[in-house]
Amino acid sequence: MPRSAPMRSCSTTSLRVPPPSARRPSRWARPPPNRFPMPSSEGPTAPMRILMISSLYPPFVRGGAEICAHNLATWLAGEGHEVSVLTTTPDPAQETWGAIEDGCRIYRVSPPRAYSPFDAGDAPGWKKPLWHLQDLFDPRNVALMDRVLDDVRPDFVNIQYIQGLGYNAMTAIGRRGIPAVFTLHDLGLTCVRMSMFVDGKECNGLCTPCRASAGVKMRYLRSMEHLGFISPSTANLQKLQSFQPVGDYPCHRVLNPNEYPSPTVGREETDTVRLLYVGRLHSSKGVQVLLEALDGLDPALDFTLDILGSGPDEAEWRARYGDKPWARFAGHVSLQDVADRMENSDLLLVPSIWNENSPGVIIQALIQGLPVMGSDKGGIPELVQHGENGLLVEAGSVSAWRTAIVGLLADPAQLAPLRANALAATGRFAKTTLSHEALSVFEKILAGAPEAIRAQPLAGVHA
Repeated sequence: MPRSAPMRSCSTTSLRVPPPSARRPSRWARPPPNRFPMPSSEGPTAPMRILMISSLYPPFVRGGAEICAHNLATWLAGEGHEVSVLTTTPDPAQETWGAIEDGCRIYRVSPPRAYSPFDAGDAPGWKKPLWHLQDLFDPRNVALMDRVLDDVRPDFVNIQYIQGLGYNAMTAIGRRGIPAVFTLHDLGLTCVRMSMFVDGKECNGLCTPCRASAGVKMRYLRSMEHLGFISPSTANLQKLQSFQPVGDYPCHRVLNPNEYPSPTVGREETDTVRLLYVGRLHSSKGVQVLLEALDGLDPALDFTLDILGSGPDEAEWRARYGDKPWARFAGHVSLQDVADRMENSDLLLVPSIWNENSPGVIIQALIQGLPVMGSDKGGIPELVQHGENGLLVEAGSVSAWRTAIVGLLADPAQLAPLRANALAATGRFAKTTLSHEALSVFEKILAGAPEAIRAQPLAGVHA
């Protein structure tokens, strides 16, 4: 993978755009002014032509958002909808224009940028302001979106992840009056880092660059009259609403319709309490809180901690705790290996100190009946019910985490009912159920919503 994408234009020649005669009509080719399409009296919406926008998308994967996008796109295609996906590639030689993959039509492009989204971690600091300016203002973003919209002629647009394709590209959608839902995987509408977490601390407000960027992004969003939002957690919506007026639009909480591999091993019981951490080794994840809480515990307490994942703090923590008899660093592992490790663990630990949205690792654990001890902030309490399928602990408090863990290690029998409760409620995470919920939101936005619903405060977020 190249360290940076070359500066180049996305010409219609390089992207092999078909001639206008080959393009298909759409009900939104000439949208009626200031009106939603009328809801059908015959029941659910007929199969739609849907454009999904996800700047990251398999096989080029960096995180969970692109997996969510792929899962929903392929499910929608399987339900008879015509799904196209606009995404990026780190290699211009791998651009495609309308190729069919997994039942979806893929538009994989290499937008002109100072560097590829896949190389963001290695890009020099001086290039980053240029990259973000291109993402907000480069007119080629709009031109590319216009070409894709001309080719796809969508009835509906789902924006999963637009950073890297250009926020100003949303104006092309708004200009055509195409209904859209923006899926909120992070805080990218308010923060250029997408997390509001800097130097080991959460941001209490917006810095000057983020404030300016957020204002521009909101202006682009307002160009889309027929707009709604989906977030996997109410906490993420509420955090966003404190900086952006997303409550002016229909907002729905829908968990990500993900699916996870089943374990390939059987569960084996043991007297040792097997603790597990899965995730990035970064200060925002609170791993240092967990390690400090466990360090120095009574040797009579029989436990181990498996740490699955890698990240910028891995070397430091390996050096400090790698020789502890209870600590086992495994590095990055596959999703299948995660499932197998979960099957033979007794408690998943999620000690994040920032506002997680809806951690997929918690859902994966609960599906397998693995209880979770998690921080009491962000979207974690929406998944972990204290005393039911896990325990909630004060985020960032070493003493609180030590007390909670010691309480379970001293009486491991507490884990059995937590495990049973988790197994009894796995149906709420079914991919098909959650995909239907997302589609229902699409249909509501497509059909229109009463003004009273559109203007309701975010406290009334739809479940």
